[in-house]
Amino acid sequence: MRDLWGFCFFAFGAIVILKLSRGNARLRNLLFVAFIVRAFFALVHYYVIPLPDSQADAVSFEVTAARWAQAGFWEALEKFRTGSKLYPWVIAMLYSIFGRNPLMAQAVNVILGTLIVYNVFWIAFLLWGKKHAYCSAWCVTLFPTLVLYSAITMRETMIVFPLTLGTLCFIRWLKEDRLIDFLGAVFMYGLSVAFHTGTLPAIFVAGLAALRRLLDALYFARTRALVRRSIAVCCLFLIIFAILSTGWGLSKAGIIMRSGDFVESIALQQARAARSRAAYLRNLQPDNFLDLILQVPVRIVYFLFMPFPWLVSSLADLLGLIIAGCNFVVTLLVISSLVRILEQKERRWVFWTLLFLLITFSIGTSNYGTAVRHSAKLVPLALALARIPRVRIWA
Repeated sequence: MRDLWGFCFFAFGAIVILKLSRGNARLRNLLFVAFIVRAFFALVHYYVIPLPDSQADAVSFEVTAARWAQAGFWEALEKFRTGSKLYPWVIAMLYSIFGRNPLMAQAVNVILGTLIVYNVFWIAFLLWGKKHAYCSAWCVTLFPTLVLYSAITMRETMIVFPLTLGTLCFIRWLKEDRLIDFLGAVFMYGLSVAFHTGTLPAIFVAGLAALRRLLDALYFARTRALVRRSIAVCCLFLIIFAILSTGWGLSKAGIIMRSGDFVESIALQQARAARSRAAYLRNLQPDNFLDLILQVPVRIVYFLFMPFPWLVSSLADLLGLIIAGCNFVVTLLVISSLVRILEQKERRWVFWTLLFLLITFSIGTSNYGTAVRHSAKLVPLALALARIPRVRIWA
């Protein structure tokens, strides 16, 4: 009986999949594979053996949620805050209603992880067409870290789900110029930022796109488009002002905001992140802004591809090497598609979003264990953006 609510949430997830894929058997089969794979590993973790990276932060999140929920719903509600504490707050709200059950928390991640596959399918569909959309969705379905972080009590799915849904709205806005799509994109990006500051560049890229389109409307004297895009830009500035003035989701940027020296604060963050045996680039911190710019390519390489094969000395390193190999393949797919990506405006804007997210996360990371988690946040967008060669898979 203790785990009943967990299985009820799994059943709810299956119903959601049926509703979303109604009338499309191939998509339904794909989503059910994604759901079953994630649910299987969640159950293995819960009943059989802990999965990798399921200790430390994952345990801390769950224990914090349980502690907050003990005092009841209204007391748990008062614990609301953005940043790393938002995920345990969400789980605490569920615990305060249904009782403590880690399997239920895992089921929420399983559902969101499956919905990420759904979002990627439609992003790739809008960018490349149906056949390539299935390829991208299958890759996300089976990508190791995306499966892992959908099966344990980590916040990755709650960061990536609104990020991918916001990107879907962003692309629709670029195609159809509907204000509701732009507001949806900014809202979902803001929700992602609430869970992790690192996704903030997505809002600024959307802002650049809005300003560019506003200037186009001015130049070509398109009155109706000018009105819509002016409203979009005004709403965007209001949202950015609200984020900066309230500190919404800016916990990770606290050091930078409190410091008068941007570069020095970045260096302090990098030094703090270079901890444990998984640390890298311990002595590579910038002294000035030019240093920071020059270090970006190096940090991107380490962020995506550590540990290198010659550094493997344990099972954890071997697992990290496998993930690095997967990241290498995804990187090659994006690079090989780059010419086609830059040919179309929707693909270009998604590419800039991905690139600025990659730079942001790589600059602030100096530990390949952390890099594995952060790179997983970017993989869905990368696989949606890459023009993956079509391979016939049963669906």
